[in-house]
Formats: sequence, structure tokens, C-alpha cells
Amino acid sequence: MKCKYCNSNCIKKGKQNGLQKYQCTTCRKYQQQTYKKKLTMHNEMIVKLNNEGVGIRSIGRILSVSKTSVQRLIENISKKLRKPEITECNQSYEIDELRTYVGNRKNESWVMYAINKINGKVIDFAVGRRNKENLQKVVKTVMQLIPSKMYTDGLNIYASLIPKTMHKVFQYNINKIERKNLTLRTHLKRLSRKTICYSKSEKMLENSLKLYLLN
Repeated sequence: MKCKYCNSNCIKKGKQNGLQKYQCTTCRKYQQQTYKKKLTMHNEMIVKLNNEGVGIRSIGRILSVSKTSVQRLIENISKKLRKPEITECNQSYEIDELRTYVGNRKNESWVMYAINKINGKVIDFAVGRRNKENLQKVVKTVMQLIPSKMYTDGLNIYASLIPKTMHKVFQYNINKIERKNLTLRTHLKRLSRKTICYSKSEKMLENSLKLYLLN
């Protein structure tokens, strides 16, 4: 075969995944005579499978592609997603944290997010340790919307982030976001309580959440 880079002759040089590899005798670059279909064809299907709780390896088996390719494609899709512009004001919001693990049960990670109390729309979220820095990212986004009330659980960090005049701590006022937590755990396999399918990295957890929350 002819080299697609310099049009010189190529010689056989081993196999990869059952496909014959060739090396150019001039530019020494490797290539194949045929390639698998571009993975961009699977974008929509990968988003659907991710949002239905299918794991990385399972998506790879269903689409007949490697798990590393699935991970790379999820990362590329998530990079293109942008948070929708929200112009509402004088609304009520609920903020809560959802605990999960990265790698194993010894390594805790948290999903912190805010929703509109009326329609349940996710305003913003953050992934990482449950500390003031990460919670401030979510609270700051909500504060820009000039909220009337912000409801949280009894975590003491919120008292230093939210003005007392709009901050409410009451168990039954965060029912909607607590129900949202259950929905997330049901739909995303990596967030299930009794599972060994934890995220390998916080970045992958964030990418998976972007596909679910921003689509």
C-alpha cells in the first residue's frame, strides 16, 4: 500500500487488535489500511447510556470500542457543554451535598449543588471535598441571582457564606433536593450507595455529571 503521508511504499509491520499495521519505508510512520468508524458517531448514544447508569466498561462493550476511547469521548463531550444562562431573580433555592467515593470507600468525595425550589432546575454544582472553597462556588452562583431564600441542611459552613436574612435551615424545606439526590443515585451507577463502580477520578465524576445535568 501507499503511505497516506508521503505516498511512498509501506511494508507490513505487525498487527494491532487483529488489524494489519504498515510502516512507511520513507517517513517511517505507522498506519492501517482500514480504520474503525469514528467515535463521534457514538456521541448521542454515549450520553444516553451514561445518563441511564451504564458504566464506562459496559458502554465500551455495547458500542464495541475500548474503555479508554469511551473515557476520552466523554471528556470531549463535557468540554463542549456550557452552563445555561439563568436570568431569574427573587427565587428560592435549595443547596445540599451528596457523598460518594473516588477509587475506594476510604476516599470520600462530594457533589455539592443548588436547585430552584419551584421547578427543580439545577443552578450550579461542584465536585470535591466538602469545604468552604467548593461550597462557595455554588453559593456564589446562586447569590448572583438575587435569591429571596436559600434553604440548606445544618452544615455550619453555610452560616459564613449566606446572609442570615435569606438563609433558612429546616429539614423539611430541602425535600426537593433530597429527592433529587435519590434520582441521581438511581440514574448514575457511579453514585449508587451499594456499588463497587466508583469513579476512578474526580474529573471523570464531574464529566459524567455534566452529561447528566447540562444536557
